[in-house]
Parts: sequence; structure tokens; C-alpha cells
Amino acid sequence: MREIKKSVEPKDYKERFEFELTVGNNIICQRYFRINNFNPTSLKSYELTEALRSCVRTIDKDLRDKTQAYLEMYAPKTFDTADEMRAFVANPENADRFSYGEGLVVRGNALTDYVYAGDGVVKELGYKFDDGEITENSVQSNKTEYKFAFKIDGKEVSAIGWTGYYPKFICDKIDLSNKRGKYDGDDVDRLSFEQYLLYKMVEGKNDLIWGLIKNICYACSFLNSNDYTTTVEGIYEGWNRDNERSLWGVE
Repeated sequence: MREIKKSVEPKDYKERFEFELTVGNNIICQRYFRINNFNPTSLKSYELTEALRSCVRTIDKDLRDKTQAYLEMYAPKTFDTADEMRAFVANPENADRFSYGEGLVVRGNALTDYVYAGDGVVKELGYKFDDGEITENSVQSNKTEYKFAFKIDGKEVSAIGWTGYYPKFICDKIDLSNKRGKYDGDDVDRLSFEQYLLYKMVEGKNDLIWGLIKNICYACSFLNSNDYTTTVEGIYEGWNRDNERSLWGVE
């Protein structure tokens, strides 16, 4: 009886090495890749740990930059009372800081937000555009645990975790390739508000993924195993050096 061979689809081919960015049990980004001249000594080295820490710093900076762009675009001017808001806007010096159509929010008002109508005047919208994430919730409400892991043959061999405080809009749209929101046209005024937010968040940014992979590949492919830092003393020295650099703001 002739043996029937199972066909193999391209999707079944996977490289041994991968990284995963996760939030809890949810995979946010995963990539498989090849490491030429892989050196097993790297798995217990300071160099691999530092490579993953460098990857985390890159991701964290990217998300912080996007948070800043998001807040500059989205965060409304916020006041404790409607009277405070109107008095502030009525001052010509303050009114010059507003753009026509800019949103304003009064804390605790569950019925309506406001819009600047020009000439020191604000008008009720009759609905809420602010969901309270920025104006009502504390920074702690955005606290989320992230993990960046390096795996071989599906098994985690090294990982770095960190706590992020990025807004929900940023967390829900993490894209390390920075392709989402890219727009090459000149007529950006045709974009929807959310599309424009995404456009401003990735403006001038490059794909991070290949840089992350390059960091890991370099750390895992030293030709001479003696070049790795694997002793307890050497690893502590490296960590202390990194902490000192961090203290002085050196990347």
C-alpha cells in the first residue's frame, strides 16, 4: 500500500528563533527569524540580556513618543466648572491659545462637552466626545504589564518585563512596523480624526522590527565564546555600568 505523504504548506515553515511582545496572554507582535552562526553561550550572557533591554527601551520610547503626539492632538482643555472655563476663554490672551473648533471639557459634566466658537465664546455640543480616560482617570488606570521575550524552538530563553502607562488608544493600536497611519498624500485634511491621529503618531517613524531582530542576532552570534560576559562578577559589573549610564541619561 502506497504511503500518502502529508503536504506541507509554506505557513508550516518556521525559523527556530522568534521574539514576542505580549500583554498578559495576548501576543501583540511576533516575528520568526534566522540567526547565522548562532552561539549557544549567548543564552547565559550579559550581552543577550542587554540586547533585550535595548529592544525594550526602543519599544518604550516609540510608545512614549506616540503618547505625546496623541495627547497633543486629543487631550482637551479641561476645567473644574463651566464658569471657570468661560472666564478663562473670555480673557483675550487666553483666547488666542485656542483654535476654532477646539474641544473643552468640564469635569463631572456627564451631559455635554464644549467647543470653542471663536471670539472668546464657547458653545455646548449637546454630547460627550471625552470618554474620561484623560480628564477623569488617573495615570494608574493605564498601568499595563508588558513582556518582550526571546524564544528558541518555542521555548522562552530570556525575557524582559516592564510597566507601561500609555493611553488605551496607544495600547490598542501598537504597531512596531509603524505602517498603520502612514499617508503619503498632501491632502491630510481629507483624513478622519482617528486617521489623522494615527498619521501624526507615526510621522517620521521607521519600522522598528528589523532593528529589534538585528540586536538579538548580533548578541547571539559572537564567533569567540570567550567574548561573552558570563561570570557573575562580569554580569553585575555590566548591570552597574548600565544603571550609571541610565542615571546620567546616556543611552
